[in-house]
Amino acid sequence: MTRKSGDRPSGPLGAPLIELRRNLLTHQYAEGILERRLPMKTHLQCLLIVTVFATAPILIADEKPSQLEPMVVTATRMPQPLGKTGRSVTVITAEDIAARQVFTLSDVLRSVPGLDVVQSGGLGKTTSLFLRGANSNHTLVLIDGIEVNDPSSPAASFDFANLTVDNIERVEILRGPQSILYGSDAIGGIINIVTKLGEGKPGASLSAEGGSYGTWKLGGTSSGSLDTVRYSISASHLKSNGFSAADDRLGNQEDDGYKNTTVSARADWQALDNLNLDVATRFHHSEADIDDCGGPGCDDPNNIQKSDQIFVRGQGKLDLFDNFWQQTLRLSYSRTERRNRDKLEPGDLFALDSNFRGEKFKLDWQNNLNLTPWDTLVFGVTTETEWFGSNEIDTKSATTNGYYGQNQITIGDRFITTAGVRYDDHNRAGGKVTWGVSQAVLIPETGTKLRGSYGKGFKAPSLYQLLAPAGAFGPVGNAALKPERSRGWDVGIDQRFWEDKILLGAAYFHNQFTNLIDFEFGTGYINRASARSAGVESYVEIQPLAILTLRGTYTFTNTEDSQENLLFRRPRHKGSFDADLAVLENAHLHLNILAVGSRRYSAFSIKQKLPTYVVVNLAGSYEILPNFTIFGRIDNLLDEEYEEVPGYGTSRVAGYGGFRVSF
Repeated sequence: MTRKSGDRPSGPLGAPLIELRRNLLTHQYAEGILERRLPMKTHLQCLLIVTVFATAPILIADEKPSQLEPMVVTATRMPQPLGKTGRSVTVITAEDIAARQVFTLSDVLRSVPGLDVVQSGGLGKTTSLFLRGANSNHTLVLIDGIEVNDPSSPAASFDFANLTVDNIERVEILRGPQSILYGSDAIGGIINIVTKLGEGKPGASLSAEGGSYGTWKLGGTSSGSLDTVRYSISASHLKSNGFSAADDRLGNQEDDGYKNTTVSARADWQALDNLNLDVATRFHHSEADIDDCGGPGCDDPNNIQKSDQIFVRGQGKLDLFDNFWQQTLRLSYSRTERRNRDKLEPGDLFALDSNFRGEKFKLDWQNNLNLTPWDTLVFGVTTETEWFGSNEIDTKSATTNGYYGQNQITIGDRFITTAGVRYDDHNRAGGKVTWGVSQAVLIPETGTKLRGSYGKGFKAPSLYQLLAPAGAFGPVGNAALKPERSRGWDVGIDQRFWEDKILLGAAYFHNQFTNLIDFEFGTGYINRASARSAGVESYVEIQPLAILTLRGTYTFTNTEDSQENLLFRRPRHKGSFDADLAVLENAHLHLNILAVGSRRYSAFSIKQKLPTYVVVNLAGSYEILPNFTIFGRIDNLLDEEYEEVPGYGTSRVAGYGGFRVSF
């Protein structure tokens, strides 16, 4: 679709309406209709990876791989082995991230079951994530316990465009409603990012890489421990000339570049035997050339979006009565500033300058009581205040107070039952009670885990949705909006074979959403009736040799609104395949194949269907010396032509390489 510069709304609220329109054009908030019928080709392409993987020959090595089961904290707010949680959790480790050799975390998340990534162009362009068919703003994003969802965005979502992989230790993806322990914003799930803490002798490393589209990156890290203090710090600068955000295959020729500076630091101090103090901070500064629309004639050489994000958290952990009572007091602050600069150019009626600022302060007091070796009670109190403002909208604020409790009982190390309840009081949207339960049944004799969970969630309307003033096209904000609500359940099985060399898992999920908030021109924000999503997530992992690991995932997701019309942007079929190979003692190769089924999109009553695509990526590294490593990757190895958003460009075949020196 062609959008001319003269289509821009004018008047004192032009900037907020441009922001709203841009989000609609990138399909972050549109809901609509999908056809139910899919061609057989789509089914075959999306199932290809799982079929090939399932029929591959299995060679079982004599040597049992040495692996430690990942620990997760997101599901219960206390460390717990992944194999003992009843909820659907995926853990991505620092080793998984390093194997991909990518710049941004969103590129690592693409292979996670039940999770879809949509990016409107190349590096630095709007990047949204969808968990189990829920809207992108239904996922709560945490970095070291800091809620980083942006209060200045229309729906208080988080844009993954500027989140690089620097200094990340692990990522926990928790699917399904999670308001019991985390309150608003978590009605679809949680992505919890944990940064590194140093261990052992202090050391440092420097890296440099470059490649296609005039891209280069410089970075440095240092980490280690000094007596009772552990620390890690990293800094990087990424620059790329990029390619046109509006697809160059539609005649757009102007490259849209990107710059990103990221600094991440974390440190903790074991002040006493029973007292630990921990601080963490992360800062991003980015500049992205953008196009306001996707399609022919959408080049905009003077449109730049600048962003500054800072996230800070301090916490203290105190153990009392020989580990009977553990207290954690956590204070966090997040701030996101976005500035759009669109200089006057031929054909423009005016230049657009707009500023948006969102802030959030949160205080959380968590208590863990280890009542018995098999019974743990978690309870706490939270209070948070968020602010939103722009150059044309006065600063608005909202405060939420929350009270939560959860009990976990383990019987015979076979039955792990968790149940919790929460009450939140939002000073503008009212109070809400949520609750949830989960169950894990372990059968060690057969290597089987049966799991299931049920939960309710809610999301308070954003300050923009509640209070944005009317514009040139009519009302925008609606103070009478009700919170969005969800309830969801899942049941699944995880099975281990041959001394954990083969892992299989599958889960069925069902989510129901009510009071969904959407925007209608001439009416403003309103609550829609309902929507639902249901489907199957599956994975398989095989380690036929100590040097080789194979992984495959497949997700089927069916979504529909209250009129039984399928929702936009969600592929019904998605699959991935990953292979890790230690070629030599000091060399490593990683192959990633991602297949995404067809999706329907709509903007301004124009509906279209995007075809299935398959992208192949290859990465590798080689340690030439104990302190010197070279690495590289090829994106889109087969030069697939595809779109994630109609009219917006994606990378063609591209290569990158670099080195890392440590000391």
